[in-house]
Amino acid sequence: MLVKLNLAAKEVAKQMDIEHLKELGNNESFNCLNNAPTRVIVSGNEQTFVPLEAECASATQNLLLAAESIGLGTCWIFFIMLAFNSPQGSELRKELKIPEGYKPYYWAVIGYKQDTAINVPDRKPGLITYIR
Repeated sequence: MLVKLNLAAKEVAKQMDIEHLKELGNNESFNCLNNAPTRVIVSGNEQTFVPLEAECASATQNLLLAAESIGLGTCWIFFIMLAFNSPQGSELRKELKIPEGYKPYYWAVIGYKQDTAINVPDRKPGLITYIR
């Protein structure tokens, strides 16, 4: 299944007008799944009246923050979601047992960190405007 998802996402990326994604799609060694031991697809019912994409984004962020808070490494992966826009998208949903009427919105990976924290460069001044 993971190979199918990766290949389907890469096929869609090859057709995109975004050069960086096109390059990743054409890179034979690129694997968008990051080899993490845990992968999560956040899906939502398309029949709700609330802004579902925002709700699923909030749920994904909370999941990632909770995992990070206990020392796990996380990453929010956009690229793999391209697989659901491929000709195989419907079949992939069925194989993953995503219920009819639900849309996969986000993909996250969770695993154990291999490296220690890196030094983050100072933020650029003037990028935040405070309104009082």
